[in-house]
Amino acid sequence: MEKRKLLINFVYCNPVGHVVEALKFAKGFYDANKNLEIHLILNERSPVELAKSCDWIKKVYSINTFDFLRNKTNYSFFDKINKNWDYILADFRAFDEKEEPDLGKFHEKAKLFFNAKEYYGNIWDESKYPSTLKYIPDSKVTLSIPKKSLEYSIKYKHRGEKIAIMLAGSAESKEYPTIKTWEKIINSIQKKIPNSKIYLTGIRKAAKGRTSTEAYSQNELRELLKIKDVEDCYDIGLWNQLALIKQCDVFIAPHTGFAFLAPCVGTPWLAISRGDWHEYIFNRVPFYSILPDVKDYPRYASKMKLKLKKGEKIPEMKPGKLDKKIPEIIKGINLLQNKSFTYQKALAFHIRKIKESSTIKSAYFSFDDVLKL
Repeated sequence: MEKRKLLINFVYCNPVGHVVEALKFAKGFYDANKNLEIHLILNERSPVELAKSCDWIKKVYSINTFDFLRNKTNYSFFDKINKNWDYILADFRAFDEKEEPDLGKFHEKAKLFFNAKEYYGNIWDESKYPSTLKYIPDSKVTLSIPKKSLEYSIKYKHRGEKIAIMLAGSAESKEYPTIKTWEKIINSIQKKIPNSKIYLTGIRKAAKGRTSTEAYSQNELRELLKIKDVEDCYDIGLWNQLALIKQCDVFIAPHTGFAFLAPCVGTPWLAISRGDWHEYIFNRVPFYSILPDVKDYPRYASKMKLKLKKGEKIPEMKPGKLDKKIPEIIKGINLLQNKSFTYQKALAFHIRKIKESSTIKSAYFSFDDVLKL
């Protein structure tokens, strides 16, 4: 029997977390349909290589949306992609993207070019999927790390607890803890969890338009690296980073799209939640979120407007507030080390915390609605 073909047009903003969204969707269709061939289009400035490692995706295409707009007169950008499909699902958020209007224009042109035999629609509107296209919500993604990177990560062997930390994501520095707070967190971890080893990872400089983690100066990073049993694992390459994280017991990071990858290699994520956005992809792996002590969190949905002075942190990341959360960070690490703290228990615990602390529970969207509030 000839396989039906699905094209997922997930060209959206370039941060890593949106690639994880695409992988989760693709896995859900793969798990639900035995006779389905899945193809995926991504933004070229995203880490496309993540999708290329997934054997449930037949082929991955990348589009440079900036070049696409400069090439308005023809459809040559689609030459490498088939025109006709059984199903086409696209990321319609692109039509509302104000900061990158090229995304919506790309999707407008794509709708004119591609044909779908059975259905062409919004991938986020699962209620309208045709009955012939099955989908399993929240299917677990497990990234296949190249053998070369697994071999590379052997150098990070350690007999005690291994904790990978990403100090910041790609947002502005005001969204992340101060170096002094990180120093207190690391010192507390080493005091409360003897013989632990800390691996600091990130990207100092962006490459090919991708995101980076440049919230701290080199002098600030050097202060942390002076601490005993803290190792510099910056700029070791994406797959080497993931191989390292895979063999760690816990991954700690503020809310950032890259952190969504930790559960995709089976490592629990302890998230220091930022003021604007909450965690919404968990991938069926235990997790723990350090929620801010504010009733109208997450701020993207509240009416709270901040007037910050130059260099000032958002309230949730100020030392006076975040330093008080260090005991909870230790508690979270210990919970994630406990094999009895399963994904279902972690999810139930997280939901209970949200219900107890938030006045805008409806703002807590989640991938495939796993946060049932």
